[in-house]
Amino acid sequence: MKLHRYRGQRVVTRPPIPDDGAVLRIPGVEVDAAELNLYSEVNPLRFAIPPLRPPQALLYPLAHRAVELLPELTPTIPPMVFMELFQERYDRYMTARHPRTITDGARLKEEIQRYAASLGFISGVTLLDRRFVSLGYDSAFPYDTVLVLGMEMRKEFLLEAPDFRLRRYPDYDIYRKAGWRVHRVANFIRRKGVSCSARVPFDGAMQYTVHAILAGLGELGAFGGVITPQYGPRQRWCCIALDAELPLDSPVDLGVAAFCDECLLCVDRCPAGAIPRERVWWRGVYKRKVNDVRCFRFFSRLKGCAVCINSCPLHRFGFDEVMDHYARTGEVMGREEILAEKLTLSRRNECKNTSDHFFHTGRETAP
Repeated sequence: MKLHRYRGQRVVTRPPIPDDGAVLRIPGVEVDAAELNLYSEVNPLRFAIPPLRPPQALLYPLAHRAVELLPELTPTIPPMVFMELFQERYDRYMTARHPRTITDGARLKEEIQRYAASLGFISGVTLLDRRFVSLGYDSAFPYDTVLVLGMEMRKEFLLEAPDFRLRRYPDYDIYRKAGWRVHRVANFIRRKGVSCSARVPFDGAMQYTVHAILAGLGELGAFGGVITPQYGPRQRWCCIALDAELPLDSPVDLGVAAFCDECLLCVDRCPAGAIPRERVWWRGVYKRKVNDVRCFRFFSRLKGCAVCINSCPLHRFGFDEVMDHYARTGEVMGREEILAEKLTLSRRNECKNTSDHFFHTGRETAP
């Protein structure tokens, strides 16, 4: 869909972008900066993706019995409550108590990243691109320097997708674990006398994918998420906006775009048909636009899916091994074996109380 400017057009004034050309430097992704800017002003990103807005907002809890859902999601709530209700006050208290002791940005970045790594995070630093911040949430990011943090999801759970025999659901515990640990990293920063604001993984205030790529942590995969050399597609993201000038990381070219064009296992195996084979222009970016509505409906029916992640050879066999094999032979490691696998679904994983009209297995491309 192409937008055009016209006289009297209603626009939303957004804060300036520190590095307007950063997204143009992302390897393997074509960007129309003018259209991206126009979308940001005329139709800014919303906090919730369409499947989470009314009238579909109750689809997920209705598709699951509360006795099963609550034990999984309840631990994710306290980090979000602290973030929204207490973080700002705690930040003022901590920064007033601890004067800034490090003025060298490179040293500060090194200490922060070392501490984040001790908690299980991979991390990178970039500038906030407010075109990818949801409408009404610019105040949640008071500073332009952003530390992007990624934490690995448990491989043994994802290898069971979509029939999670080890548990009823995929790895929701990542939201609790990463949610509390990102606050620990933020408190470490505050003890250095630097004010900051953390955002947890279970959050829609910003597009983590874009900023993780800008921070040099990985590349955009065909399934719409980030592929990193450490974990492939198997991580969840959070971030911290901090009041400090740190050395910035740059987007990296890992060869993922060419590999995904050759592989496309996530496209072929997506049971909802939510991942298109061809790229389209979407909000100024030329990419494979995942159909959120189809994905979420199927996800709700299955109590979780993750087939796209589990189908990725970079997740199955390791990033270095797969990319080395591809460089030598031009072939995707394990492609035929993965493609031949049957998608199994046990009765306990299927939500029988979800209406059939919420369940679609068509293969049309996303809009």
